[in-house]
Amino acid sequence: MKKIRILHVVTQMNRNGLENRIMDIYRHIDRNKIQFDFLTHRKDEGQFDEEIKKLGGKIYYLEPINIKKIKKYFSDLYNFFENHKEYKIVHSHVNTLSTWVLFAAKKAGIPIRITHSRTWGMEKNWRSFFKWFSKLFINIPTTHRFGCSRQAGVWLFGEKYINDNFKVITNSIEIEKFKFNSKTRNEIRRKLRINEDDIVFINVGRMVRQKNQIFLLKVFKEMYNNKKNIRLIIIGDGELKNSLQTEINKLKLDKNVLLLGMKNNVGDYLSASDVFIFPSVFEGFGTVVIEAQCNGQRVFASDSIPPETKVSNLVDFLPLKKGYEYWSNYILNNINVENIKNEKERLKYAQIVKKNGFDIKDTYNVLQEFYLSFYEKDDGVSHEEK
Repeated sequence: MKKIRILHVVTQMNRNGLENRIMDIYRHIDRNKIQFDFLTHRKDEGQFDEEIKKLGGKIYYLEPINIKKIKKYFSDLYNFFENHKEYKIVHSHVNTLSTWVLFAAKKAGIPIRITHSRTWGMEKNWRSFFKWFSKLFINIPTTHRFGCSRQAGVWLFGEKYINDNFKVITNSIEIEKFKFNSKTRNEIRRKLRINEDDIVFINVGRMVRQKNQIFLLKVFKEMYNNKKNIRLIIIGDGELKNSLQTEINKLKLDKNVLLLGMKNNVGDYLSASDVFIFPSVFEGFGTVVIEAQCNGQRVFASDSIPPETKVSNLVDFLPLKKGYEYWSNYILNNINVENIKNEKERLKYAQIVKKNGFDIKDTYNVLQEFYLSFYEKDDGVSHEEK
């Protein structure tokens, strides 16, 4: 049997949540049988592009989706699929805008068209109307529906579409990468000039409104007013970086808050930290909550996070509507300093995460079997599921 090439459709292959998940699977899947290629919506290279090429993948670049040029965009998509008949499976990760991708794939005769829901909300801005409009038609060109949680599936596809033809694809992780490591902890804390008795809070995520990091800074400021030996690390990048820095200066937290940018070793920084705070307005799943638990961290997340992320006694969900003062008091009153700094205590949670089905090995096997199930001995797709 020839090597099967799966086309993944994304915005850009940078070090963000869904892209990290795809790459985790890509690195582990049997590349003697299956190869991943990528159709992106940016003309410039993404942070994973070099690695993708080394792994044998191809990357194609389209212009970003523009409502004013939707006819040209659709035409470009259709022409792409017409010129690349080697793809029998298209796996789209661009949320509601997968509608346009898969309509073009359908018109070009591609039989297996997957929409993968990775969120259950969207930011409110001028682009929202077009996204909501696209969402109305998502089920027409889609043959198979995936979601990072049931909640994400209901949000994008509707309740009636997730009974028989819907799969939850767990946002699994590489357990060893996020397991607590005392040596790494000491190295990074020394590098960042953090005292051993300091309590370090951490947040990981793109700097966008969805992640609610301005709220996080207000929570931290309130905590700092009551407890001085605390630090905050924020890992990520995005359009609100300057706004966050301005807020840090305004709150006079420049010596206590570290914006570290994008990191490819997030697990190491989790080990260097003690408490994870995740006040997102919405998430399709929130894989970083799983990563933090794997590391043995105490986690305080918003009640907008899917409850499936809680796989241990480390997680508390707090309502955003109660405000930053409530969050501050609750967090400070519910931290067990002995536990969060106890190596033996933190190490035990990696196994708990694994037992709950969040080992990447389980997920890539599920997807591998799914992809292979549509290919017969003559290397053709066996059927199209309606």
